[in-house]
Amino acid sequence: MRRAARMEDFTADEEEPWYDQQDLEQDLHLAAELGKTLLERNKELEESLQQMYSTNEEQVQEIEYLTKQLDTLRHVNEQHAKVYEQLDLAARDLELTNQKLVLESKAAQQKIHGLTETIERLQTQVEELQAQVEQLRDLEQLRVRRERRERRRTIHTFPCLRELCASPR
Repeated sequence: MRRAARMEDFTADEEEPWYDQQDLEQDLHLAAELGKTLLERNKELEESLQQMYSTNEEQVQEIEYLTKQLDTLRHVNEQHAKVYEQLDLAARDLELTNQKLVLESKAAQQKIHGLTETIERLQTQVEELQAQVEQLRDLEQLRVRRERRERRRTIHTFPCLRELCASPR
């Protein structure tokens, strides 16, 4: 029943206009302004969205570029790591070679020192032998001179002896 009473109230109100023409025009004007504002705002949002798409596309391109650069740098870094590894191996090899050469150099220096001492001893011996040869030459010359003197004496002495022997006694 309550429902029926309400319906009656509603139907009764329908006969009277529930709106005022002036209010309706004002509402219509406000709705038009609101629509215009909403269209402007929608246009601003579309422009902003387009700007965001554009910015996003630029950022995507920049990310792709930076990713490529990063890959390139990683590749270069790997190459540098390989080069450094090879240089490290070469340095180790050079260090071992250097140590070996140092040992060989010390051995060579010892050998040179030993040979130098041997040469000095041999030179001393040569000098001693040369001195002995000189002495022997001198002695030989002296002997030859003595023999010559003796021969001369003998030659001179024999004729004297002959004369002594030949003379009457």
